[in-house]
Amino acid sequence: MEHIEAILYHKIQESDFTNMYAIKKPSGGGGQTYIQAAGYSKDELDRMFKEADKIYDTPEYWDKTLLHPRKNYTFNAYVVGCSKSSELELAPRTGRKDYRICRQNPKYRHPAWNTSNDFPEPKTDADGSYIFEANYPGIIDNLYILLIKTRNDQGNVKFYASYVDSEFIPDSWPHGAGLEEIFIKSKRQGIIFFDEQYLRFTNDKAIPFSAGSAADYEIGNILLPENLCETSDDAIEYSKKDIRVEIDFESIAIEKVEPPIIKRKKAANVDKKIVKDANYERRHKNLKKIGDIGEELAIRIEKARLEAEGRSDLASKIEHVSKTIGDGLGYDIKSFEKTDEEYVEKCIEVKTTTGGKNKPFDISANEVEVSEEKKEHYCIYRFYGVSGKAKNVKYYEVRGSVRDNFTLEATSFKAYYKQ
Repeated sequence: MEHIEAILYHKIQESDFTNMYAIKKPSGGGGQTYIQAAGYSKDELDRMFKEADKIYDTPEYWDKTLLHPRKNYTFNAYVVGCSKSSELELAPRTGRKDYRICRQNPKYRHPAWNTSNDFPEPKTDADGSYIFEANYPGIIDNLYILLIKTRNDQGNVKFYASYVDSEFIPDSWPHGAGLEEIFIKSKRQGIIFFDEQYLRFTNDKAIPFSAGSAADYEIGNILLPENLCETSDDAIEYSKKDIRVEIDFESIAIEKVEPPIIKRKKAANVDKKIVKDANYERRHKNLKKIGDIGEELAIRIEKARLEAEGRSDLASKIEHVSKTIGDGLGYDIKSFEKTDEEYVEKCIEVKTTTGGKNKPFDISANEVEVSEEKKEHYCIYRFYGVSGKAKNVKYYEVRGSVRDNFTLEATSFKAYYKQ
């Protein structure tokens, strides 16, 4: 299975399209043959193409002090939807900060962007020659080329080339995973890195991406809802087997990050209904395995913090109350923290998923109410991207009233018969 690591996208401009079809080519030969690749930073390009087949420094520099030469990247890129491939070269433009995708005229163009792959083409005159039009209206209005970087379960990287001709994110693409960025009119180009979200690659030109999770290795290549990233459902709920998620707690790295900066979005409508595992007991058991991992990680974080503060006595008193007392308290772990000159109780509710950072999570009315009562002594520890293959697990912490910190959406109701 291949997962998406990064996507470079570029909105085709008038000059790109003119070059690709050799329109206005000088009669004596020559002329521009590239697709412009503007707006990408040094760090973005180095990160995206660090596994390119050939990388070398050019005489161009990123800075006036001549400390950072701009690199040339050459790599083999497969055509999405078939087995064809061809070499692509990204090179800096002389005297400018822009890059170019070299040699993309009709003779040398990558097959992903050829008319044989249904790539749009200009209008023709009576002689069959391509006609120049300002901005090629109705042809390149919403035309984007894509360079896709994937990594498989063995750690091998592949590059793919494709395109999309659409004003908005296609309905069949996963929603809520970050692909919407491609279609922001004011941007035109960028590189999206999928560090906090999980997308599978499918070798299908129309639907090259599908929803995934960090635990895809454990659950296998099962079909998941297209809008999984926007729902609180975990991918493991769709697995039709008992999963094993084994983490070496002694070697796993735990990283605290900032909470996501995202606005609530209305979940996309998905016509194809994908049903969760009908075996409720197994489904609940699988979810509990993920939840237990998060709670164990939270306890380890708290113990390490208190011991670092010289309070091993309090570290030994941390209580896993969801196990010792039950779920009714509205939080999972009782710990301690220093406020002013004394240590007071810290109540931690742990939320853990195999999904990405932006994924919403379920929370009970009781947990919300308890957070109102405990105020600043109540914390959400939100772990995400949990899987057996994860080398590090990230989490963010949100303190205080859940209602003040999160947008709450009713997902179930209590019904009384109307007499």
